[in-house]
Amino acid sequence: MRLAPYPAIALLLATLAGSPAAPAADGERGRILYEARCGDCHAESVHGRKARLAADFDAVRGWVRRWSENLGLAWTGDEIDDVAVHLNARYYRFRCPPALCKATGLRDDSARRLALDDRSR
Repeated sequence: MRLAPYPAIALLLATLAGSPAAPAADGERGRILYEARCGDCHAESVHGRKARLAADFDAVRGWVRRWSENLGLAWTGDEIDDVAVHLNARYYRFRCPPALCKATGLRDDSARRLALDDRSR
């Protein structure tokens, strides 16, 4: 019986258990990126229209990725996640993957509210 691998495995498991979890996406950085690169063309009405193309968080992320590519922004995956988290928190309120969002929750269509809802018409 060979016992040599067991201490190595125990050390590996202890190291992994003590390592910090991957950080959640940074919505504030996403806001800054969005305002700097997208805000000139996108008014709040783009995200507040009734016929939305995004039906969930992954679709929001997909649109951010698509426009990053179309405009040659060359955003990293983390930057795309940051912008998607910002847009989701500000406008969409879809269930967000726990690895990306600090607080998650699902709101059905009747309860979903936009930042624009409180504005007078």
